[in-house]
Amino acid sequence: MNTKEYIESGILEAYVLGETTDQERREVACLSKIYPEVKEELTRLELTMEAYAKAHAIPVNQDLKEKIFAEMNFEETEIPEVLEPKIISLWPKVSIAAALMLGVLALGLFYQNNTMKKQMVTVKNENQKMADEMSKDQKLIALFKETKMVKLKGVEKSPESLAMVFYDEKNASASIMVESLPKAPTGMQYQLWGIVDGIPVDMGMIDNQHENKILAMKNIKGKPAAFAITLEKQGGSPTPTLEEMYVIGNV
Repeated sequence: MNTKEYIESGILEAYVLGETTDQERREVACLSKIYPEVKEELTRLELTMEAYAKAHAIPVNQDLKEKIFAEMNFEETEIPEVLEPKIISLWPKVSIAAALMLGVLALGLFYQNNTMKKQMVTVKNENQKMADEMSKDQKLIALFKETKMVKLKGVEKSPESLAMVFYDEKNASASIMVESLPKAPTGMQYQLWGIVDGIPVDMGMIDNQHENKILAMKNIKGKPAAFAITLEKQGGSPTPTLEEMYVIGNV
């Protein structure tokens, strides 16, 4: 069993929130006894939920509480001394007060439950974001070890622009990570070039949704002396538009 996938499926969060079926509850209980990592994550979620509930507990409105008890008339009522005494029951007033109190508590619990659900979603999204960032960092570490990093700095047209090309001399492959480039206008796209023997060689188009991505580009024949990025029409150009160059860097 892949416990990592099971933990990331959200079943444990649903279990803690009481939203699982009987079969799912039995499954979680069973697996938490078999797999320590499942038990550890379940315990962590339960403690998180408990701490959150305590931190965000909604106290009963004091004014409403006092109003409810003020309406509860518990004055003693004399029982007529007759053969069959009539007992005046306080139950209707008590039941109304209890119903009101339960209503207030139910609303509080409903609000807390919804808030906790939103919090769990936020926590899960943050965990996923952290996992994505860790994955990106691991890829970068691998690239630093296996490739040569070439920094492409912004030219006069766009001095704030910056990109990194990771060039593998052994198999002539390259990847790029864009740090900063102006958003490409509609119908336009950035293109990477390798300068080999003074001639620009097409290395592929850069995805317009390049934020936080490491993009694999085309392999290049020959030994590049530099890399550059230009802004071209969507789909690319056979030759670079030099006046639309944004970054360049020597190998």
